[in-house]
Amino acid sequence: MNLEIIGDRMNSLLNRREIEAVVIYESRTPTREEVREEVARKYNMEKERIIVEKMESLFGAKKARAHIHIYSSAEYAKKYERKHILRKHGLLEEVKQTG
Repeated sequence: MNLEIIGDRMNSLLNRREIEAVVIYESRTPTREEVREEVARKYNMEKERIIVEKMESLFGAKKARAHIHIYSSAEYAKKYERKHILRKHGLLEEVKQTG
């Protein structure tokens, strides 16, 4: 898997870096976890700070477009990201309702 950055901006209001990237792959579309690991390796940081907000495959190509948030800390990620996105990344535990 190869990661090409096509956009990079700092959002100081939300304490995060917002990256637009193209993920180039050989066989199947990589999982969010695999993309997080690649970004963590590329930027030399822990993956708990990285959220893959959106990832969509490009038709007819072995590429996917990804929108990635890199927070200054995992606490900011938990504070600002939507709950279903946090669950997808394993940063928020599912609460079972009884009744």
